[in-house]
Amino acid sequence: MPHAGVMNQRMPGNAVATAAVSFVGYTAVMLALDNRMHRGGGAGMIAFELAGNASRAQDIMTRWGADGRRAARLSLWLDFGYMTTYGALTALLVDRARRRRGHPAILPAATIVAVAADAAEGVSLLKVLDHTRIGVHARRARTAALIKFATLAGCLGYVARESVG
Repeated sequence: MPHAGVMNQRMPGNAVATAAVSFVGYTAVMLALDNRMHRGGGAGMIAFELAGNASRAQDIMTRWGADGRRAARLSLWLDFGYMTTYGALTALLVDRARRRRGHPAILPAATIVAVAADAAEGVSLLKVLDHTRIGVHARRARTAALIKFATLAGCLGYVARESVG
């Protein structure tokens, strides 16, 4: 049996690979649902996330039709699991980069901001689909989406910068 120290040294690489495979698999499912939304009217989930007001959100939902709205609802519910896959993968990548440079151990926690924002976005968009205060929830979803995208971009930028140097 391998020494515990050897196992711990190997686990981060295995964890990254496992997280990457989970992320890619989940992404395929999410893209299939996004394609159903596109067939209904051209807009996908990201456009819905960024709609930002009642008229844009309502327009997207109308163009989607019943099938597109069902796909959007399923996508939003599945997104709560998807957050786990991209959150874990991003945190592991940030942690690997920060270990190489000896940066503070708190850095991977930045991914929590992205996942929390995505969760808030998902709840708001489910309320939009339920026609509950569409304008309020479309604005909240957009704000949360922008926080999510900015945080993920910052994390991945850090990984890229620290991995090159």
